[in-house]
Amino acid sequence: MIIESSQLTPDYASRERLMERILDIGELMLQSGAEINRVEDTLHRLSRAYGAVPDVYVIVFSIVITLRFPDGQTGPAPASITQTRRVSDQDGIDFIKLDELNDLSRRCCRRPLPLEELEAEISRIRDDRVRLWRLSLGNAVGAFSFSVFFGGSALDGLAAALFSFLIILLQKSLGRYSTNRILYTMIVSAIVGTGIGLLCRAVPFFSRPMIMIGDIMLLNPGITMINAVREMMVGNTISGEIRFIESFTWALALAAGFMLAIHLTA
Repeated sequence: MIIESSQLTPDYASRERLMERILDIGELMLQSGAEINRVEDTLHRLSRAYGAVPDVYVIVFSIVITLRFPDGQTGPAPASITQTRRVSDQDGIDFIKLDELNDLSRRCCRRPLPLEELEAEISRIRDDRVRLWRLSLGNAVGAFSFSVFFGGSALDGLAAALFSFLIILLQKSLGRYSTNRILYTMIVSAIVGTGIGLLCRAVPFFSRPMIMIGDIMLLNPGITMINAVREMMVGNTISGEIRFIESFTWALALAAGFMLAIHLTA
């Protein structure tokens, strides 16, 4: 459904608010791991639903959008507004948040929400966090499963699950102070790897490789690398190359951290 922009955005202040909210949605989608095509398509549809003709350009860390309003020439508001937003703090994949943003955009396309209601929905989605116990349980199950799948014993799986809690603790404590994901990943992997090495030296019947592989799978950037290849295949070459280089360097940092831990505890 496309409505006249004058019904919802009759003045410059309202149109700026609309622009900010559309950028908020795009930013949250990028931070949650959405593909570039998905973000651009969503912003296009939202803009048209609110009566604007959009021009959107998105790469991994930046969104540039211009909204042109048909009545801008005759009304008090300008014919077009352009804004750029730098997107940072991309913590990883959050499918729950992506699903909520997708649902919000579909509802707005069917029946555009008033700006106050749209702002409230965006704030709710932004502040929604996965409960710590759910995150911890998911990591523990994942670490246990990968360790056993690759040939470890049930005890190795339990040890990997135990160290998954250390990963959560480090992510919550160090993550808030780290601005460099590569260095942060190396530090976390080195600490976890050292702990596993010390445990295996103290209790020899544990298998260090099988425990490590269970926890490595929690930290590896597999989905990010797959998304990078997909971006390049659909024509978003710049974004794809940036994501690929980032994920490859991330994987090298992960390997370097565990190799250092192995060297220290050999």
